[in-house]
Amino acid sequence: MRGEKMSKGIDVSHHQGTINWSKVKAAGIDFAIIRAGYGLIEDRCFKANVEGAISAGMPVGIYYFSYALNAEQAKREAEHCVKLIKPYRIALPVYYDFEYATEDYAKQKGVSYTKALRTAIHVAFLEQIKAAGYRPGVYTNVDYIKTKLNWGDLSGYSFWLAQWPLGDGRAIRFEEVKESAVNTAFGKPDVWQIGKGRVDGIVTDVDLNYGYLQLLDKQPAAKPAQSITAGDKVRVVNVTTSGGVKRGKIYNSNSTFVVYYDKYDVISVNGDRVVIGVGNAVTAAVNAIDLQKV
Repeated sequence: MRGEKMSKGIDVSHHQGTINWSKVKAAGIDFAIIRAGYGLIEDRCFKANVEGAISAGMPVGIYYFSYALNAEQAKREAEHCVKLIKPYRIALPVYYDFEYATEDYAKQKGVSYTKALRTAIHVAFLEQIKAAGYRPGVYTNVDYIKTKLNWGDLSGYSFWLAQWPLGDGRAIRFEEVKESAVNTAFGKPDVWQIGKGRVDGIVTDVDLNYGYLQLLDKQPAAKPAQSITAGDKVRVVNVTTSGGVKRGKIYNSNSTFVVYYDKYDVISVNGDRVVIGVGNAVTAAVNAIDLQKV
């Protein structure tokens, strides 16, 4: 890939069950793309997965499975996706997953997709994600690119290619597929899903992916600290939840604090160190990247 750095990643949903993210990280996995939901339903393992991956220090992206029958439904799926991911720091793109099971569902509902309709559905979701401040992307395969989408209309979005060179008959290892062999005939993908394999910390097979340096470099920068000033109202993001209790990260520390409220007052700002509280009562000092103005 023209000398670019390659990273190893996985994509997961509730199908992988309970994941030990510390073991996944220790196994050499650099990033994770996590299913937030499908249709208008939250993936039942989304919170555990996104919080576990972030806590393990892994950059996280999102995918959302589509059951949209038209552009308006796709927009609603995007709105639901944004609602689910808003509390977390999503460093990588948000991908739309529209595939054969989507087609089967549409047939049951009496809807026959055309290239134009499929493409319009994609654009509606992706533009809504973009408007919310995330980088949108398309998860797809060569068949869809060639026969089911107006691919030129989607070329400006991040591209996640599903193409398994060794087929789907067995679990594979990263070492069996050269990252330089990626198909660039339809544009250079940011992520290449190469097949299914086994990763320590996950009890089932899991999809394996190669990601490239630009996957990280292209992300929107975090809001600079100077965009938050004393007197602002902020929400704590990048939280973890255990036993129903939300906890945020304390600035420059491994310690955490209990997040009792949806909104906090900004008491003072010094660079990226933001002191928050209720009125003048201090709750904690927090890194600006872990806060969102409201």
